[in-house]
Amino acid sequence: MKRIPALLCALLLASAAVSAQPVRLQKNNEALQLMLKGEPFIILGGELANSSASCPEYMDSRNSWALMREAGLNTVLAPVYWEMIEPEEGEFDFSSVDYLLRSARSHNLHLILLWFGTWKNSMSCYVPAWMKQGFGSRFTLAQDEKGDVREILSAFCPLALKADCKAFAALMKHLREADSQTGTVLMVQVENEIGLLGSAREFGKTAQKAWKKDGCTGDDIYEQEKFQAKYYARYAGAVAKAGKAEYDIPMYVNVALNSRGRKPGDYPAAGPLDHLMDIWKAEAPDIDLISPDIYDPGSPEWTARYSKPENQLFIPEIRQCGENAARVFYALGRHAAIGFSPFSIDNDPLPTAESYALLGQFLPLIARKQAEGKVYGVLVDAANPRTEVTIGDVRFTCSHDGTVSWCPVHGETDRWGEGAFLIIDLDEAGFLFLGTSCVATMTPSDGKGHMGILSIDEVRDESLRRVRRLNGDENHQGRHLRIPYGSVGAQLLKVYKY
Repeated sequence: MKRIPALLCALLLASAAVSAQPVRLQKNNEALQLMLKGEPFIILGGELANSSASCPEYMDSRNSWALMREAGLNTVLAPVYWEMIEPEEGEFDFSSVDYLLRSARSHNLHLILLWFGTWKNSMSCYVPAWMKQGFGSRFTLAQDEKGDVREILSAFCPLALKADCKAFAALMKHLREADSQTGTVLMVQVENEIGLLGSAREFGKTAQKAWKKDGCTGDDIYEQEKFQAKYYARYAGAVAKAGKAEYDIPMYVNVALNSRGRKPGDYPAAGPLDHLMDIWKAEAPDIDLISPDIYDPGSPEWTARYSKPENQLFIPEIRQCGENAARVFYALGRHAAIGFSPFSIDNDPLPTAESYALLGQFLPLIARKQAEGKVYGVLVDAANPRTEVTIGDVRFTCSHDGTVSWCPVHGETDRWGEGAFLIIDLDEAGFLFLGTSCVATMTPSDGKGHMGILSIDEVRDESLRRVRRLNGDENHQGRHLRIPYGSVGAQLLKVYKY
């Protein structure tokens, strides 16, 4: 396959970050749309805090499952801890997994399980005690150039890999036996935010032999990072392969981003980062998705980097913030994302609750139109208050509601937050707008004549049942479609040219 030149690739990414044009699901990712009862499935998710799933009494005492369901979730991302399922070497206890299955089913929720295995946020803190007691002897730790070590298992430790593969395969075998007929578990995350801290690559004896064998030379840290990425990918890929041999369901790895101008080793080096995606895809073919954990500013840029023809976008973690109420519309619309999942949902209020409740009425329709390439997304804020998107013969100019003079935060840009539309082209039926804090005006895409509003209906669910006909003040006497600041809504627009 011909490689895209670096400059062209950069331009494509830059344009993707600001464009509102649709993304069509790729055929090699259609299986990841998780067919349930004949319908594609979109994940309206949330991830538990790291330690919540370790004790059923903790979750039950807080009524966590019911609250998550009430917040509009259809899927919970929950950790599975290696230290708990294999407390003694070769002896497995899946009671914590069975609790997750029972609880999710009883609340009509799906699960995505997160394998906290060899690495969690770079560190090897979730491996069993019997492994920790063998650090430095039986199990090799990663060394930097000075010979210093941290609690990070080496990617060049075959005994660690063998143990991880065995445990993960046992987990997947248990899931096959306990869940294959029910399908509660949709996907499994392999490890968590893999990456090396303190160095761009390992310098232990085995790592040095591999470095020489691969013909690597020099001290360029980015070349060192590529070397390390190959072996991290091989390790995670081997774990995924062992699991899929027992139960073949979609698997992904999540990414700690290389943000804030840091260098490899300052950020978790050699993980499944966007600039290393080719290496990870080549060396770990059993991993289906590479998915970003977004905690830094610049959400549209990060989503664009991980939304590629060979990599369907899934956001397994995003920092809890009010802007998520808009970002979920943008991710599903602009990038045909298969899911969205704020972190620590059991400890914090969920700003996406109203957005999830609205989206939940339209999910099968959104998924079908994603597959047809007929969903569009826009995101606006105080820094970028307007954007355009062309759909057929209509050009929509979408603006933040704060630009409207009668909006309650007009002129108070520090309060605007983000606004977004998910727009679905329904062909002859019109355009369905889902979103928050946003306004759209229409003109002919060819620049000739005028585009008027034939009708706007506030609608409910896939039947597009009318709640009320919007006109007069609600559409500024036929001038625009508006979902006001701080609210979410679904509106069906029909236009005419004059």
